[in-house]
Amino acid sequence: MARFVVVLPLVPLAAGDEFTVADWPLHVTLVEPFSTELTEAELARVLEPLASDASVIRAAAGAAELFGRRRDVPVTLVRDGGELAALRERAVAALGGVGVELGRSRLEFRPHVTHKRHGRLRFGDSVVLECLALIDMRPPEGSHHRRVAAAWRL
Repeated sequence: MARFVVVLPLVPLAAGDEFTVADWPLHVTLVEPFSTELTEAELARVLEPLASDASVIRAAAGAAELFGRRRDVPVTLVRDGGELAALRERAVAALGGVGVELGRSRLEFRPHVTHKRHGRLRFGDSVVLECLALIDMRPPEGSHHRRVAAAWRL
């Protein structure tokens, strides 16, 4: 079974881009990781209309917080005018409409960017989200790698 995640990267990504888990580009997770029998192409056909109907999202970095079960994952919240939540709702509905089960989906969506060793957002930073990407969480390169299965400009 394949495993994917849908993100809005802070820098544009293109299909075929690869990176290690440690070097994930900064991003807002739109739909948490999910497993499916659907192919990349089938998922791309579901997600592409969302991207073509969406506009660039302009937001700002908010407060720093700690996420995770042990409250040990540093993140910066992202404040927008509701566009992120609306896009998430459309993505969840579209995936659900083709039978993707999103059982681990958070009920409370709190857009954020996780701090990475190579960067983070600081309070007040401008955030421009202009790309939607489908990320393969189990590429052939192994468990420490990720690959962009598909990406679209908003």
